[in-house]
Amino acid sequence: MTITLAVTAKWSTYPQRLDWIQENGFALEYAPNPEILKDLPKRISPYMKKGLAIRYHAFLPGYEIGHADFDRAEEGLRMHKNLLTAIRNWGEPVLTIHIGLNPEDQIDQDRAVDNLTTLVNHGKSLGLIVCLENLRRGLTSDPAIVLDWAERSGSMITLDIGHAVSSNLVVEGHLSPLDYINVFSDKLYEIHLYGFESDRHYPPKRLEDVKPMLDLSLKTNCKWWTIELDDYEEILFTKGLISGYLEEGTV
Repeated sequence: MTITLAVTAKWSTYPQRLDWIQENGFALEYAPNPEILKDLPKRISPYMKKGLAIRYHAFLPGYEIGHADFDRAEEGLRMHKNLLTAIRNWGEPVLTIHIGLNPEDQIDQDRAVDNLTTLVNHGKSLGLIVCLENLRRGLTSDPAIVLDWAERSGSMITLDIGHAVSSNLVVEGHLSPLDYINVFSDKLYEIHLYGFESDRHYPPKRLEDVKPMLDLSLKTNCKWWTIELDDYEEILFTKGLISGYLEEGTV
């Protein structure tokens, strides 16, 4: 199995970060501006013409599809559906979303599953796959809840390694980071790769920090790994660790 190694970029970093990503041989996981989706083709098409592989990340902290407030949840659902429609035919048909991204939002679990199901079905009608990401805090920091919601809605799962390592469930010793992959394995479609999260995302200090999780992930069908770091030097350092790991005959 060939692994695609990608790097994240938000719309606010266009075009410099996208240029750097392509020049350094990465794929791209792009978070478009939800307020100006009409600009997406103009921004993305030059990179696609040069062969850049692209997936998408819904970074929409103000648009919560599981919000306990019905109107706010509906607005969140509308914006996520608009994003799915906008990315159709512009790269790989994959969008990673969050539920509970803003820890101050109160989540209605039934509404979260209902709206996730609606979003998954909307994606399917467009030929797109929706992945639910585990978060560091809140309901979706629990891998059992993420799997339950994914199974009930039909979504796939994006494993954020840094969120798993830094979650209270792991820090307090209730779970191991490896438990996340064991729970998610059948639905694992993407990995967000870095060392841990506190005030920001930090790179792994050494390969051994992430190797056990990567070893397990290689036993799944997941073939897209996204380095989710901002600093270019930290990205290249992490790339060096992962490339060396993959070149040792692991894949």
